[in-house]
Amino acid sequence: MNKKNNPISLYQEVSYAAAKPSVTLLLETSSTKELRICLAKGVLMADHKSPFPIVIHIQEGSIDFHTDGIMHKMTKGDLIGLEGSILHNLKANENSNHKTVHTQTRSSRTRTGCHK
Repeated sequence: MNKKNNPISLYQEVSYAAAKPSVTLLLETSSTKELRICLAKGVLMADHKSPFPIVIHIQEGSIDFHTDGIMHKMTKGDLIGLEGSILHNLKANENSNHKTVHTQTRSSRTRTGCHK
């Protein structure tokens, strides 16, 4: 995690675990938390939700993103935003990584846990 206000890379130390998502906390401020999530081809990130609003940005690869009964095919460069507490899941069509940004409002900062 970036603790000294130094630049970080979205593309260094990328790791694709064969059977489960690889989640890395990239940085955290008083208002946001940024995660890199890497999925090997075929890996499913099962139904989950964040207590915070999130923005998901596909950095590499492609995924099937499911929310509200709709499947979205997302590829490199695509973005999607969700309000907090929206159930979603995703499956990698190829080795893929994306950045998830959690926006922590003043009232949500007192909550514990993130992206469960």
